Parts: sequence; structure tokens; C-alpha cells
Amino acid sequence: MTVLVTRGWPGAERTAQGLRDRGVEPIISPVMDISFRAAIDVDLTDVQALVFTSANGVRAWGPRRFERDLPVLAVASATADAARSIGFKSVTAAGGDVSSLVQLIRSTRDPQAGDLLHVRGIHVAGDLKGDLKADGFRVREAIGYGAVPVDILSEEAIAAIISGAPVQVVIHSARSAKTFLDLLRRFGLENWLGSVSVYGISDRALRPLSGAGFGGLYAAAEPDEDQLLDLVTQPMRLARVHNAS
Repeated sequence: MTVLVTRGWPGAERTAQGLRDRGVEPIISPVMDISFRAAIDVDLTDVQALVFTSANGVRAWGPRRFERDLPVLAVASATADAARSIGFKSVTAAGGDVSSLVQLIRSTRDPQAGDLLHVRGIHVAGDLKGDLKADGFRVREAIGYGAVPVDILSEEAIAAIISGAPVQVVIHSARSAKTFLDLLRRFGLENWLGSVSVYGISDRALRPLSGAGFGGLYAAAEPDEDQLLDLVTQPMRLARVHNAS
């Protein structure tokens, strides 16, 4: 089995290790570079909780801010684990996407108790601030990192695709999906897409690839890393997920 991991570092290594734990040695070829800001300058006065919509937000916070006493609301279990690993004690995880995070905030936080601070990247999926505005929540935003598209695929990744043998590609975001497709077209690899199947963390992540000619597009039943990797390595689970192609 040939599996290509496209997410940026350091998340790529976490995904790769998850695949190794399942008996698969992947090819790592990030399509996004993650750049962390030198500092996060933000006033925490009247902030009741921190909100993280990715583990990269936690990684941005970790070495740049010392505060660990505020409650944390995390988009998914992996993000929650990252927050706990750097010393946060009160951490609650949502179901894996912004919609579930919004519901978690509505059910567990009081808009009158203070502001929420969303530690985020330059680009985000969903509109957390807008979704919560109608409920009276005030959401501040702190940019901790940015994801920049790369301009090349690794030689190992290109060789795997043009071999004509089946290739499984793991995608974590719509931006990564679009960048991956742009790179395939730049290198003239469209003729080999029929042997490439793409596995996404969600339907939304796969949308830029619809109609491009891939052998299959498969979304995890829930936006969860473990479910995504189980889907890649246990093909029989395909019967229980939505085929996004």
C-alpha cells in the first residue's frame, strides 16, 4: 500500500506515525508550509476561555505565551491533546469541526462571562466569530501562524503517482486539496489520477477535487484523525462512509 501524506509539518509527522502504527510506511510530501509568528501579542483581560480550531494554534501559543490557567475549547480530540501536552488543565474537545465547536461553546459557556479568544491561522474553515455573534458572544482573534502553499511535490510522491500503481492520498483541508490538485496539474500528472484515491478528513476538505478524475474520493464518517487513518488502512470501512466523488 502506498499512502501519501500531504499536510504540513509538524502535523505531517503525527499523521505519518499514525499510519506506521497501523502497519503502513507513508510518503510525506507536504503541500503547505506552516509558519509560526514570532510573538502573539494579545491582552487577556476579560477573556473567559481560549478557543483553538487546530493543533497548530496550540503549537503557536505554547512557546510564545506562558498562560495556562484559562479553560480551553478545542475543535477536536487531537487539538485538545496538544493543549493538555503544553500544560492546560481545563480542556474540552468538540466533535471535529467548527459546527460542533460552536455547539459546544453555546452549551458550556455564558456570553456574559467574558470574551472568547480564538487563536487561529491566517486562513480558517468556517466562521466561528460570525456563528457565535447572534448568541451574544464576543470573539477576539489572535493570528498565531500561516499556511503557505508549496510549489513542488517530492520526487518520491511524483514517482509513486506515475508508476500507475494504486496510491492513497490523505487530505486534511480544502486548501491542501486545492494546492495538491494545482501541483498535479503543474507537473502534468492528470493522466495518472485514475489510480489515485483521496481520503479526506471531511466532505468539505474534498470539495476542490470533485470532478478532477481521481479514482475515488472518500470522506471520514466524522472529522477525526483516527477515523481518517482507519479508513485509509481498512478498506472494508468504505461501505460505512460517504463516497465524495
